Amino acid sequence: MASITQPTTSAIQAQPQTRAQTGTSNRRRFDGFRGFAYLLLTFMVIVYVLPLIWMLFKSVMSFGEANSPAFLPSEIHLENYAYVLTDPNVNFLRALGSTLILEILTVGGQTVFSLMAAYGFSRIRFPGRDLLFSLFLLTIFIPASVTLVPRLIIVTNISRAMASINPALGWLNSWQGLVIPFLASTFSIFLLRQFFRQVPEDLWDAARIDGAGHLRYLFAILVPVSRAAVVTTILINFIGTWTALEWPLLIATDKNGWRPIGVALYQLSSDEHAAQTHLLMAGSVLALLPILLLYFVAQKQLIEGIATTGLKG
Repeated sequence: MASITQPTTSAIQAQPQTRAQTGTSNRRRFDGFRGFAYLLLTFMVIVYVLPLIWMLFKSVMSFGEANSPAFLPSEIHLENYAYVLTDPNVNFLRALGSTLILEILTVGGQTVFSLMAAYGFSRIRFPGRDLLFSLFLLTIFIPASVTLVPRLIIVTNISRAMASINPALGWLNSWQGLVIPFLASTFSIFLLRQFFRQVPEDLWDAARIDGAGHLRYLFAILVPVSRAAVVTTILINFIGTWTALEWPLLIATDKNGWRPIGVALYQLSSDEHAAQTHLLMAGSVLALLPILLLYFVAQKQLIEGIATTGLKG
């Protein structure tokens, strides 16, 4: 009995040691991978953040220092920002005001249209719904530069027709030409549709018992439940409208008209200020601040909205 028990006991005692050694080996491999991942992420952060830091430092330098290889400013020149804001040739303040109004109109219209279209594609059954959505989703893979010329021709023809009725109704150099062609957002509709499909049908049944229709159910129940997805679409559409350049360059040709911030920056870099790096960087910082502030306020909803809408389809 002793001879049989002794090897068995030794084997049992050896098992924890083997497991401990295996766990230590796995932990070392995992720590090595995690260390490499941290180094890679740190490198990526530096690559993306360093140009922003460089831009900020250059924006407070003098003319000579900004055009030199210097990275840190020897003196802080905040008057660069005041000059950009008050220069009549750039009209930066007017461009900021126009951009804010365009943001309200575009983002508000895109959000309403996207909510209603996403609800129709996810909750209302009609013949050819899935086929129609598939065809609609194909447009997300078409580059914007491909549709730029056809859109310009259509808007120009509509503008001529409207101007023949009343010159004030023309779409060129007006908010209509900058807002109406972009009221439908394929990505926003897709994102909201994916989120709406995850909402249980029991909510719709309970709403119908209470006498709610589709519109009331959408705006009173689905929108509060889908707050993360709605905030995500608002933030993405805000950034897209704020950074628009190609289309406003074609439509907003009047310097004193509806010229957004992107065109103002382009004008700042193409006139007599082209060689003044400190002014260009100051204008870029001013244009970037609203996006950064909005992101820091809504980053939690942005991450949650993208994460939850990607779980099921």
